[in-house]
Amino acid sequence: MKTKGQMHMMEYVLLSFFVLLIIVVVTFFLTGWQISSTRSERSEVQYQKAEFLLRTIANSPYINRNTYKEGSMLEDSKLTSITCEEFQTLYGTGWYAEIEIPGFNDACMPDVYPLCGGWSYCKDESKEARIFDIPVNIYRKMTGAVDAGFLRVGVYINAN
Repeated sequence: MKTKGQMHMMEYVLLSFFVLLIIVVVTFFLTGWQISSTRSERSEVQYQKAEFLLRTIANSPYINRNTYKEGSMLEDSKLTSITCEEFQTLYGTGWYAEIEIPGFNDACMPDVYPLCGGWSYCKDESKEARIFDIPVNIYRKMTGAVDAGFLRVGVYINAN
């Protein structure tokens, strides 16, 4: 009789062990699923922020030509005069923007304007970013010509 009681006790111990093991495995599975779901949502938010910034900057009245109502006609003199801090006042932090005209190597600063073709705002090379770019027109105020260029917006992945 004593042996039968010990066998039942051993069955309960083994049963309890397997039930606890299943609970632990399910808990790890659900935790991993929740973490991957959170990462996916964060990635989607970063994508939406980058897309919003791209559209907003491309159509911003602060850097677009006044007489061009459709947007994406950036004016080089306005691009040269606006600063990163002014952009950050409008759009917050955790992103950068670059505008470049292929064929020009010089960055646009007030001392080399208008013989330049690249503008950069708030860029930090040490951070990884999600990058989107679109073609834009760049109106050259001094010559009246329109050049084709690219607007690139990056949202920093690990920005606080």
